Amino acid sequence: MGLSFERPYLLLLIPILLGLVLLLSTKWLKRLNKSKKTWIIALRCAVLTLLVLALSGMSLTWKLNNVTTLFLIDASDSTHSSKGDMEEFIKEAYKLKGPKDKLGVISFGDNAQVESFISDETNFSQIEGKINGNYTNIENALATALSLFPANSNKRVVLISDGEENSGNAGRIALSLQEQGIDFKYHKIEKSAGEEALVEKIEVPERLALDEEFNLVVTINSTAVQKAKLSLVSERTKLSEQTVQLQKGLNKFVFRDKAVTGGFKSYNVLIEPEKDSQPKNNEASCYTNIVAKPRILVIEDSEGESEELVKMLKASSADYTVVNARAAPGNIHDMNIYKTIITCNVQIDSLNEGFRNSIESYVKDFGGGFIATGGDNSFALGGYSKTPLEKVLPVYMDMRGKKEAPKMAMLLIIDKSGSMSEGVAGISKVDMAKEGAIRSLDSLRVGKDEIGVLSLDGAYSWVVKRQVINDPGAIEEDIGSIRADGGTSIIPSLEAAYNSLKESDAKIKHIILLTDGLAERTGYDTLLSNINKENITVSTVAVGQDSDKQLLSMIANRCSGRFYITDAYTNIPSIFTKETFMAARTYLNNREFTPAINYEHSVLKGVAEGGLPSLLGYVGASQKETARVVLKSDEDDPILTVWQYGLGKAVAWNSDVSGKWNANYIPWNKNLKLWQNIINFTVENYDNENASLEITQQGSKATVSLKNKNFENELNSVATVISPSGESFETRLNPVAPGQYSGSFDIKEDGVYMVSGKQELNGELINAVKQGYAVQYSPEYKINSSDNLEKLVAGIGGKMITQPKEVYTGDLQYKRGQRDLTAYLISLFLILFMLDIALRRLSLNKNKLQHALETAGGKVRAIIVRKPVKSGNDFGQREHPGDIKAVSNKPDSAAGYGNIDSYADIEQESEQKDRPVKDGERTIESNTLDTSQLLKRKKFK
Repeated sequence: MGLSFERPYLLLLIPILLGLVLLLSTKWLKRLNKSKKTWIIALRCAVLTLLVLALSGMSLTWKLNNVTTLFLIDASDSTHSSKGDMEEFIKEAYKLKGPKDKLGVISFGDNAQVESFISDETNFSQIEGKINGNYTNIENALATALSLFPANSNKRVVLISDGEENSGNAGRIALSLQEQGIDFKYHKIEKSAGEEALVEKIEVPERLALDEEFNLVVTINSTAVQKAKLSLVSERTKLSEQTVQLQKGLNKFVFRDKAVTGGFKSYNVLIEPEKDSQPKNNEASCYTNIVAKPRILVIEDSEGESEELVKMLKASSADYTVVNARAAPGNIHDMNIYKTIITCNVQIDSLNEGFRNSIESYVKDFGGGFIATGGDNSFALGGYSKTPLEKVLPVYMDMRGKKEAPKMAMLLIIDKSGSMSEGVAGISKVDMAKEGAIRSLDSLRVGKDEIGVLSLDGAYSWVVKRQVINDPGAIEEDIGSIRADGGTSIIPSLEAAYNSLKESDAKIKHIILLTDGLAERTGYDTLLSNINKENITVSTVAVGQDSDKQLLSMIANRCSGRFYITDAYTNIPSIFTKETFMAARTYLNNREFTPAINYEHSVLKGVAEGGLPSLLGYVGASQKETARVVLKSDEDDPILTVWQYGLGKAVAWNSDVSGKWNANYIPWNKNLKLWQNIINFTVENYDNENASLEITQQGSKATVSLKNKNFENELNSVATVISPSGESFETRLNPVAPGQYSGSFDIKEDGVYMVSGKQELNGELINAVKQGYAVQYSPEYKINSSDNLEKLVAGIGGKMITQPKEVYTGDLQYKRGQRDLTAYLISLFLILFMLDIALRRLSLNKNKLQHALETAGGKVRAIIVRKPVKSGNDFGQREHPGDIKAVSNKPDSAAGYGNIDSYADIEQESEQKDRPVKDGERTIESNTLDTSQLLKRKKFK
C-alpha cells in the first residue's frame, strides 16, 4: 500500500507556504498569548498542507489481486447453430474460476444485453436475452463491457464469436482495451460450411429517362458448382426467368429492361439453386427513379363512367391508365407510379382496403394528386364519410351550416329468417345486413338523430328501440346480436316501425326494409296509406333472386322511397349508407343550375371568359376550412373545390363527368381546357434542386440526411417513411450542420423503403424531396471469410484460445488499485479552516459559555486541580490556582487528568449552593464558569 500523486510537483509548495506562515505569523498574531498563537500557527500549517495535497491529486494505492472476467457471447443469426457449444464453453469456464475471480456474461448481436451480472457465483445457464440477430456489432459489445467493469479490479474480456462483424467497427474501441491493460482473449466459432448460393447484390441506375434501355446487373455468390433458376420480378410481374450455371465464387448476370413508365420502380431478383442451406439470402431488391411526363390513373366503378374524361386525356396526349375500382393499386409503391389519380363516381366499398389505407400518404407525404368526381355513387352517397377519402378531399361529406339536414329518425327492418344465414366466402347475408345497419348508425348524428332496429322472421322483435343516438357503441353491440332463423313476415314489423315513427318529433322519418324471401302479398294498402299520411318514406332492398322483387318495389314506390336489388351481398353496407344520406333529401340534387365563380383560381385560366354552361345536378357537400371553393351552386354548395394537402393537392368536382349531369359541358369548347387546368394543378409539386435526400444504413438503423443549399433560416424538417409492407411513420430531422438535417428510423423488414422529406418555414412549405432505399436480407446470411478480427486481436496483444481453461492462463498485468483522497482532504481542510476562524475570531467569555451550556441542556463538572507548591519556608505551603477542566457529569470521566482534588457541579437553571470548603478544594461561587479567570490560573500550573 502506498501513496501516489497526480501532480507531484505541487508538493513543492508545502515548505514554501509553511515558511511564509511562520514568517508572517509573528507580525499578524503578536497581540495573542503564546498558547493561542501556537494553536493558530499549527492550524494554518495543517490547512495549507491539506489544500496542497488535495490539489496534487493524492491517492491511496495498493496491488490488486482480484480479476473480473466478462464473457461476450455472439447471439447473432450467423452463430445460431453453435449456440449450445458457446453456452457450454462458458459453463466450463465458470467451473474453473479462482476464489478471487468474478464473472459476468453479455450476449450481443446488433444490441447487447447482460445475461449474468458480475458476481463470484456460477449463475449462468443459457442465453435468454432479446437480441437482434440480424447484425453483429462487436464494437457495441466491447463498449458495454467497458462500462460494466468495476474500478478496482484487474479486467479480462473473453469474446466468443465467429468474428464476422457487419455493424460498427471493433477497431475503434479495441485500443482502449490495450490502453487500460485489459486481458483480451478470443474464442472463434467456426461456421458450418454447407453448400450455399445467394444473391450478393443488384446494380441498377438510380435515375433513368422514359423509354431508356438499361442493364440490371445481378451478382450471385456460390460455394459450389451447380445450376440455379434465376428470376427477375418488377411490380409483381415476372420479367424474366432463366436457368443459369453457377461457378464457385462470384457470378455476374445481366438483365436488359426498358423504362416504359415514369416514377419509382422496384425490382426483385430470386434465385433457386440446386444446393442450398439458407433460403433467407435467395432474394434481393433494388429500385430506380424513371423521370417521365406525369402518368394519370383513372378509376371507374362502372364501365363507361370515365369515357368522356378519357377522350379529353387522349386529346391532351396524356399518359394514362384506366382500371376498374376493384383493380385499383393496393399499396403506396404501386400508387407512386402515377402523379395523379382520378375517381369517376366510385363508391368506397368498390376500392380495396390497401388503396383506402394508402391514399392519404400518397397525397400528403409523396405529393400525389387526387381528383374525385361526383355521381349518385360518390361523396356522401358513395360512403366517403369518415374514411381516408374524406380526409384527403377538400370537402366534408355531410351538409353543415345553414344547409344542415334537420333531425332524422331512421328505422331499419332486417330479415333474419333462416335463409339469411346463407352467403359467399364465409360471409352471410345477415352479417352484411348488420354491417349495413352499423354503417347507417355511423352516418347519423350523435345526440340529434334517432335510430331503431327491428328484426323480422315469422314475427318481429325490437333489437334497438327507437332512441336518440347517445351511446353508439351500445347500439352497435345490440345490432351485432342478430342471429338468422325462422320464416318471413313483413307486415307486423312494418306496422311496428310505423307506430314508433309517428310518435317521433323528427322532421325526416325513413324506413329501410331488407329481406331475401317471400312474404304476405296482400294486406298492405291501409298500412302504406297511413305511412304516407305521416310523411314517412320507405326504401326496400331485395337480396338475391329468390326475394319478392315485385312486392318490395311496390312498397318503395308507394312510400316515395327507392328500391334496390343485389346479388352481391357485399353491396348491402353501401346501400344502407347511401340510403341514410338520400333520406335527408339534401345530398342528391337533380336540377339545372349555372355554377357561379366563387374564387379566381388558376384552374379557371382561359376558361371562365364568356361564362360557364349549366349543370344538371350534383352531390351536396360542405367546404373545409382551408379549402378554396372555385365554383359553387345556386344554393352556395361547393361544385369545384381545391386545396393543398401536405405535399400533394386534391380536387373535388361534385358533379359528374359521364354526361348525365355535365351534358352541357361535353360539347363546350373550353371543357378540355378546364380539365387540363384541373389535372395540371394536381401535377405541380415542390420537387426542386435546392434540396437533396440521402439515406444510409448502420446495422438496424437507417439515417436520413436532408441537405438544403439555402441555410439562412432553420427549417422545420420531417421525413415520412413508408416501409415495404406499407406501414407509414414520421421521423423528425434535426439540424446537425448549416443546411443539413438528420434523423433515423428502425429497419424492421427487407425491401424498398420510400422516404419523403419536407421542410417548412412558419407553416409554409419550402422544400420537398423523395427518395427510395433498398434494404437487403441480413448480412448475417452472406458468405464471409474475413480474418480481420484475428489481426485485431494480435495487434492489441490479445490471445486466441480454444479451451475454457485457457481463459485464466497467460501473464495477467496485475494493476494497482487506487482511491482518490481528494474529497477526504478537502473535507478535513474545511473543518480545520473553520476551527482556525473560530479560534481567531470568536470571544469565548463566561456568559457565552453559560448560554451554550444551557442550550445543550445537561450537567458539566468543573474539575479543580491543585498542585501544592512550597512558599519558601518550612512552616506551610501556599496554594496556587490549579487547572480547571469541563468534563461530563460522570466522576470517572475525569480520570487521567492528574492530581484531582474534587469536582464542582455546574447545574443548568439552578443556583450554586454554599457548602463548606474541604481541605485541598476550591469552589466556584457562581453558577457560571469564568473562562478568562481560568486561563489566567493556568500560569500557576
